[in-house]
Amino acid sequence: MNTDTTRVLRAVTLAAALALSVGACAAPWAGGAKAPGPPQLNAPLSSSNSASTAPGATSGGSAAVNPTDPIMAKAESPAEPSEARDIRLVRNGPDELALQFEFHNGSAQTTSPYRWANVKARMFLLFDLPRGTTYQVLPETSNAGFKGTWGRLSGNWMDQVGPGQSTTLTAVFSAPPAEATSMTVAINDLLPVQVHIQPADSPALKRDPILNDRHTAPNAGPLVCAAAQQNGPTQYRLPADVLFAFDSATLTPAAQTALDTLAKQVDATSGTVSVAGNTDAIGGDAYNQTLSEQRAAAVADALKQKLASHDFGYTAVGNGKTKPVAPNTNPDGSDNPDGRAQNRRVDIEIKAAGAAAPQGSIEPGSDAVRAGLQATVQSVRRIGGYLLTTTQITNPASAPAAFAYNNTAVSTAGTGPRARTLFPGELAVLDPTGQHRDTLCIPGGNPNDFFSYAATMNHYTAIDAGQTLTLWGLTPAPPSEVTAVNVQIGGFPQPFPAQITPGP
Repeated sequence: MNTDTTRVLRAVTLAAALALSVGACAAPWAGGAKAPGPPQLNAPLSSSNSASTAPGATSGGSAAVNPTDPIMAKAESPAEPSEARDIRLVRNGPDELALQFEFHNGSAQTTSPYRWANVKARMFLLFDLPRGTTYQVLPETSNAGFKGTWGRLSGNWMDQVGPGQSTTLTAVFSAPPAEATSMTVAINDLLPVQVHIQPADSPALKRDPILNDRHTAPNAGPLVCAAAQQNGPTQYRLPADVLFAFDSATLTPAAQTALDTLAKQVDATSGTVSVAGNTDAIGGDAYNQTLSEQRAAAVADALKQKLASHDFGYTAVGNGKTKPVAPNTNPDGSDNPDGRAQNRRVDIEIKAAGAAAPQGSIEPGSDAVRAGLQATVQSVRRIGGYLLTTTQITNPASAPAAFAYNNTAVSTAGTGPRARTLFPGELAVLDPTGQHRDTLCIPGGNPNDFFSYAATMNHYTAIDAGQTLTLWGLTPAPPSEVTAVNVQIGGFPQPFPAQITPGP
C-alpha cells in the first residue's frame, strides 16, 4: 500500500475502498495527459457480445453495457473454434479475484481447454490499466486439499468438451485494490474484453474447491513500457504503489522484478539515467516532496546496481505533487482515485552518450508484404495511461501464407530482449511526426516461457487462404491532446495512420 493512499484514507475517509491500492504506469510521452473518463463496464475491447460477429472480426461499438450482461471473448482467428462465454470477475474474499467463464467448443470435434493451461504458459492476464498493474494466475497452493495441477486453476482443465458443449473454468488471481471497478481480461488466443468486478457475495461465482485456499505471494507487478525519442532518450514510467510498500521508500520484490525487466531493455552502454519521483495531491507539500525524493533515490540506486557493467551517470530528483499527469479530482470536485494513481509514479529517462544507435529506430521489415499479406488498423483506443491497438492481417491468396508471429522476446547480443526488427505482426506506435516510438509493454509478475509482451498471447506460423487474423497490443498512451498516431506493424514497411478513440 502506498503512503499517499493511506493519507487519503485519513483525510477523506474512503475506508476500505482504498485499502489495497496499487499504482499506475501512465503515458511516458512528454507532457501531461488528462485522465480518461470512467470505463464502460463489461464492454468488449476488440470483440463483440453479439453472436453474429464472425470469429476474428472486431467490434467498433462504444455504447455502455450493463455490468450484469454476459461478456464473450471471441477468437483472434477462424482457426480457433473455442470462445469464452459469460466471463465474470468476482472478488474471492479480501485479497483474491476469481476469473470464471464458460469454455465453449464451437467445432465439430471434441476438444479440451488443456492447451490454455500449460504449466509454463498460463496464458491468462488481467490488466488494471489505470494503475498500470498486470496480474497472472496465482502459483500452486501448498494446501494439498486444494492443489491445482498448474496453479490456482479449477480441476477440469483437462476435461474433454464435446462439439457445441461448454464447461465452467475458474482461475484465481490476487485482487486489485477495492477502488478498481473493472479490468481488462486477456485469455490465450481470444480477443481482450473489459469486465466489471463483482463483489465477493455475487451469486455469479460458481463454487469450486480451488477458491477455498489463500495465496501468500501475489503474482502481479507493474507494466514496463518504453517510449523512445528518435536520437533522444528512452522514457519509462512505473507505478509508485507497486514499487513501494506502505509509508516506505524501500523497493518491493515486484519493483525489483520490474527494474530487472527494464534493465534488460537498455541498449546503450553509457550516458545518463535520470529518475524523478512524483506523488498525488493528498497531503502536505513538504511530506510529498521528501517522499518523492526518497523514492527516486531508491530507484536510482537499484538501477545503478542492475546496470553496473554500464557507464552511466545517475541523478535523482523529487517533484512532490507538482507535476501531475492526470487530474486528482473529478470536475465536480470529488476524488478521482484512478487519476491519483497515475500521478503516484516514478519516471525514468535513459539517454545514450555519443553516437549510439537512434533510440527510436526499429526496422519493421517487409516479409509480410512479400508474402502477399495485407494489414489494416481496426482501432486505437485510449484506456487509462495506455493505447490498446487492434490490427488485422489478411491473406487474400488461394494458398496459406507464412506469418511468423512470436510473442516471445529473443535476446540478441547488444540489443537486449527487443531486437531492432519487429517480428511479423508486432506493434509499435509512432507520434504523427515519426520522432517518438512506443513499443509493446511487458507484463509484471513471474516471467513467462511463452509470451513476453502485453499483446496477443500466441504464436502463429501461417494464415490460411482467405482468412484474417486479429492481433492486439498495449503501448503507452500519448498526452490527451494527441488524437492521431501512426501504427507500425512488423512485416509492413509503411506505418498506418490511425485516430485515437476513447476506450471502454
